[in-house]
Amino acid sequence: MVSTMRFQVPVKLSPSSPGDEYPHDLQLYQDVPYGEITLDELWEIGEMRLKVLSLVERIHLRKLTMSVSQRRAALVEQLRKEGIDEFAGLIDSPGCKSHTDMDIRVRRRDHVSHFVLRSTVAFNELKKRWFFKQEARLFKWRFSSLDNEGVRRFMCVNNFDFTPISQSEKDDIREHLQMSSSYVNDIDNTQFYRIPFSHTANLIKKRKVFVMRGEAFVPEQEMAFVLVSHFRRILISSFEFAREARAKLYDDERFTGIFANLENSIHTESTVLVQDQEIKQYISLSHLDELAETSYPLCMRVLHKALRKNHHLTHGGRVQYSLFLKGIGLSLSDSMTFWKDEFTKVMDEAVFNKEHRYTVRFVYGREGSRRDYQPYTCLRIMESSTVGPRDYHGCPYKYMLHDILEDELTDCGFNALEKSEIVKLSKDGHYSAACNKYYEIKHDCFNDTVFKHPNIYFNESMKYRTSYHHS
Repeated sequence: MVSTMRFQVPVKLSPSSPGDEYPHDLQLYQDVPYGEITLDELWEIGEMRLKVLSLVERIHLRKLTMSVSQRRAALVEQLRKEGIDEFAGLIDSPGCKSHTDMDIRVRRRDHVSHFVLRSTVAFNELKKRWFFKQEARLFKWRFSSLDNEGVRRFMCVNNFDFTPISQSEKDDIREHLQMSSSYVNDIDNTQFYRIPFSHTANLIKKRKVFVMRGEAFVPEQEMAFVLVSHFRRILISSFEFAREARAKLYDDERFTGIFANLENSIHTESTVLVQDQEIKQYISLSHLDELAETSYPLCMRVLHKALRKNHHLTHGGRVQYSLFLKGIGLSLSDSMTFWKDEFTKVMDEAVFNKEHRYTVRFVYGREGSRRDYQPYTCLRIMESSTVGPRDYHGCPYKYMLHDILEDELTDCGFNALEKSEIVKLSKDGHYSAACNKYYEIKHDCFNDTVFKHPNIYFNESMKYRTSYHHS
């Protein structure tokens, strides 16, 4: 078996030196990498980048209240703990201070590893979307580490024709810059760039830039937004080429094996698989009370019970439960009926239509940005929820007072031993294990797979009960 592959840029001539090809620690990955690499190294750097992107997702979900630079610092710290120092150095780099042989080697491995994973996900829509999100986040975090010279050099090597304005130009439009950039503390010491307004649509929408004669004047603090948006467009347009590149290797089992193993290692836990039709047929308004008792995880059972009792949930509870209901197959029409019937027990219909109808439609992608919002993962519910005294959302094993948790388990019909097992796991911080024990007791079975998503819990419960009753 040949242990070395060769790949080459189809158009671009080889640069005179590797430093010309990799002049900066941050890349846009627009050109195909060229040169030779062993299959072992290809597999190694593909796995390494997958670990990096998985950490990006985990830190993003757990650190929603942190700034971009704080998330980057958390990522660097975790990478160093796991011995992935070369990526930690790249991610924390100010730009292009050094061009040693080791710098060039690390930049090249960064380049190749991106292309390996881009080709890996090319034929899987869910995993392609996951890759896109994590790479865009990683680029944004890395950009936040660049110093002023690093930003200027990055724009130069990537041929961005964004002109910094002169002091006299700044003086001429100072009043407009101050009005549009009120969050900029020091106009005099802030560099502004003249950029075609078509590159800054969202900044204009948010009224963060001054526009004159088709040009936006963007403060350096917002350049990350402009360049991240550009990077996203590059990624979107690159997947077709990645499909073609992978298709050309279809008959070469050396590469198909690498791609298959990497693809199987990507877990898109934030995305719920479409419900099986045999499960969907059971989901209707008339079944929700029964399903809450038999097949809901405790987090959703608590929300359903509180809604039925109080005819109201705070915003966090409404969103968490609405997304879960969407995920189990409840239609928008039925969901609207469900929320309206409950809320109008304590408010009139006009108030519901004014204050709550929009949220239900938003969750189903019919209002606002019209995105296909997915039900929350256990990780997001555990780590991202802000839970107050009037709230019922979040993970009950983490947020509930232990005596209230015990009361909930009593309401589920659990005996003293069963309750003590779950409460102990909760006290010890083993929240997923507590949820798994809840499932085992509810279904009188052994379950060796810890649930990472409430909707997966529900799916497995429905499948188990259906097969049990049919056996």
